[in-house]
Amino acid sequence: MLGQGWESQWARVGRRLEDVRAVYQGAPGGTDVAVDRVLSFFETVHHLKDWLGNDPASQVTKPHGDKLINDHLVLQLSADLANGSKHLKLTSTRTGDTSTTIARNDVTVFVGTGNSAHRFYVASGGKEYDALQIAEDAVNEWRRFLSGRGLI
Repeated sequence: MLGQGWESQWARVGRRLEDVRAVYQGAPGGTDVAVDRVLSFFETVHHLKDWLGNDPASQVTKPHGDKLINDHLVLQLSADLANGSKHLKLTSTRTGDTSTTIARNDVTVFVGTGNSAHRFYVASGGKEYDALQIAEDAVNEWRRFLSGRGLI
């Protein structure tokens, strides 16, 4: 990991998205493991802006990343989930709602397999969002941004 550029974080984002998809389809472990995988995605996708900003080869500055996040609700939600997870309490917010969190989940247990499928709901600004949909949309926003700059 040391000495690698922003591309390694972008690849990690893809792997973490696959983890979230697996949580929704059915994976080993219980709810705690599933929550860990979902939050890990949001931390990883949010920190892509730092990797880009710290890698001069990307020619993307941290203000470029901040603008992208501020322009897209799914990236604001991702930022709030990442920072709430990282710091225990969300004290500053991109969405304007310091109570943005994973509020509830549905679970299907596949008896005898050790697998369960989870669906998580994010509450923010008086609305509820599906965590996988936020994740998919967040990756798509970053993909458009990176493609538009000729980086992917």
